[in-house]
Amino acid sequence: MDEGAAGGVGQRVAALRKLLGLKQHQLATAAHVSMSLVKKVEAGHAPASPSFTAACAKAFGVEVTVLTGQPYEELTVDTRQDFAGIPELRRALDRYDAPEVDGPVWDAVRLRAALDEGEALRRRGRYTLMTERLPLLLQHLYANLAESSTADATEAAHALLGDAYSLVAAIAYRFGYLDLTALARDRMSHSARRSGDPLRVAVAQFFRSTLQLHRGDYDLGMRCVDRALALAGEQGTPEGLAVVAQLHLRQAIFEARRGNGREADSHIDEARGLVARGVPAYPYFQVSSNRANVEIHSVAVPVEMSDGTTAVARAERTHLPVEGLKEDATRIGHHHIDVARAWVLHGDREKALRSLYTARAVSPQQTRYHPAVRETLHAIAAADRRATDSLAGFARWAGVKV
Repeated sequence: MDEGAAGGVGQRVAALRKLLGLKQHQLATAAHVSMSLVKKVEAGHAPASPSFTAACAKAFGVEVTVLTGQPYEELTVDTRQDFAGIPELRRALDRYDAPEVDGPVWDAVRLRAALDEGEALRRRGRYTLMTERLPLLLQHLYANLAESSTADATEAAHALLGDAYSLVAAIAYRFGYLDLTALARDRMSHSARRSGDPLRVAVAQFFRSTLQLHRGDYDLGMRCVDRALALAGEQGTPEGLAVVAQLHLRQAIFEARRGNGREADSHIDEARGLVARGVPAYPYFQVSSNRANVEIHSVAVPVEMSDGTTAVARAERTHLPVEGLKEDATRIGHHHIDVARAWVLHGDREKALRSLYTARAVSPQQTRYHPAVRETLHAIAAADRRATDSLAGFARWAGVKV
């Protein structure tokens, strides 16, 4: 059934449906989507949205990655460049109770500096370099925890370790290793509960919901975020309100995936109001409580609901402030990927491709390995078989056959 990484979700859905002996109307009923949408996606006339992909995966009883084809390892010209560090990262995670450290264990100051450098790399989309650096950092973090002799030192060590797990999960999720993502998120939750910081527990719940969103477990994910909202709101601190703002943005995407546009926009408004009060923009790794992130999510909501017209209108009104992003190439790149999806839905293939080129210029690794990019390329090609040089060139770079 494997169509390879170059194939699209529609091809894989059709192949697996036939393998299981299902008719299109039977899949539509099981996945709670329309039969016309199944036909359009399988034929390549409509891009497979994340919600459609997750719904079909649940109906088939498989992981989402079976339909997305992740990880796209065979697309890498030189596998040493992108994926070679993943096995070593796995080995480092397995040595949590038996770290290997040559020389003195790094102190808390050096560990924090190394983690901050890792977060800066993540924000610039430098995932390969992150993968190379994290194994050694993890060994020193494990050794630091083992040497902690007081309750305060142990809590501080877990806070540091939690940030490292956050970076591991970011790498694994971007490259499509969802098993490694889940492991890192579980480890992050474990450390958060031992960090002495209730907000870290709320942030860990936020990150846990990422996989639930990806898999289409919307009810479970929303309950998870609701618990985090209650916990963060109880703190009554500026940092707590910043986390609350980020959680409202996550709830907005959950509601959009469930087709509840009004509720999604209500969460956007809640986050916008909190940010306007002046909460910290980056209270924790990968928590962005700033105006730019709110507006990016306001565009993402109609995209998730396949409303290209509204998404395009919002995108054209959105002017991302440089000071609100602090060189966050991944967030800007993701926004342009969403805008490309919006233009496809709106029917303008040229502007969709232009947005993909912008995303690639800003955050190339993220763009190359993002499933939505591949679906957007398939949709552009299906709409006009006279592939332009620019489409063909981009598709070759991304490893997509059009």
